[in-house]
Amino acid sequence: MTGRVPGEQRVFSLVLALVVSPQGLTKQELLSTVHGYAERSGSTSASERAALDRLFERDKEQLRELGIQIETLDSPMQPGNNQLTRYRISKEQLEFPSELRFDERELMLLRLAALAWSEGSLSAASRRAAMKLEALGAGLDVQHLGVAPSLGTAEPAAAPLQRAIDEGRVVRFDYALPGRDAPLARRAAPLRLHRVDGRWHLISWDLDREADRVFLLSRIAGEVRLGAERFDPALRERGEPAIAELLALRENRRAEVLVRRGSVAEARLAPRAVGAEPDVRRDRLRLSIGVLDPHLFAEELIGYGADAAVVAPESLRGLVLDGLQRIAAAHEAGASAPAAESGAAQEKGAGVA
Repeated sequence: MTGRVPGEQRVFSLVLALVVSPQGLTKQELLSTVHGYAERSGSTSASERAALDRLFERDKEQLRELGIQIETLDSPMQPGNNQLTRYRISKEQLEFPSELRFDERELMLLRLAALAWSEGSLSAASRRAAMKLEALGAGLDVQHLGVAPSLGTAEPAAAPLQRAIDEGRVVRFDYALPGRDAPLARRAAPLRLHRVDGRWHLISWDLDREADRVFLLSRIAGEVRLGAERFDPALRERGEPAIAELLALRENRRAEVLVRRGSVAEARLAPRAVGAEPDVRRDRLRLSIGVLDPHLFAEELIGYGADAAVVAPESLRGLVLDGLQRIAAAHEAGASAPAAESGAAQEKGAGVA
């Protein structure tokens, strides 16, 4: 059996195919020719073809999250026929603006940022980023900079989890859930790391509960512990259906949000929205956004302050309101503490006198 092509390599091949074809390619042409799809496109199994279609949709979603917009062109002979829809990426989208220039210091910082990922789960992507920066003319050797990048990956759990996935080993970790005082112990077969809405998720099989489970890496508390126990390789086939179910959950759980035009909230939320409509207030835009984790989404909205407001659902409004009240209470406590300390000092001074 032909080995599966790593996701990064497959997506990179997809981008190349979409860029070099000005007239665009149909999905069937892409699946039958692009490295990473072509090896599986010849299967006659209905389930395998469906899995390949889902893989293609997820890769398109990943490109959109990276800010790469895929254009779709209807067939002039049969508009609306999805089988004849052609896909392409405008070459201009991937080019640096002609007025954009980096000086030597900026190139150095960009290169350091790429190299800082060298020990994380994205090391291959980091190496490609460093090569692109070199092509721009960085020409820098970090050994002569007087500093060495030692930053860790933003998700400490990512590296050990990827190692466990590659080696097929069972992992144990503690997982923190909203509303619980203490994290819960988990024992799982790690299948895939998948990024959705800017956050990394572990796609896994929970060995104690014998069920598919998705864990946010940011909620893994403490270290990921790799055991000597190996999990059944057949479990890996559950990865893609679990991701498809995760994306379906996001589509079915939607939020309506008002954002101020021209704000950071619009810039970050609009690309994730399915629909955008002008509000009665001309400076506002109404977005319909899929939500995977209401608690995390509420925290994100709180960070936008007055530039974002929840219209629906009511449960999300409640989470945002609770968060704002906690912030207000913390500020009030912080403001009253100096006054209380000052009063205590005056009393102490009066006693000494």
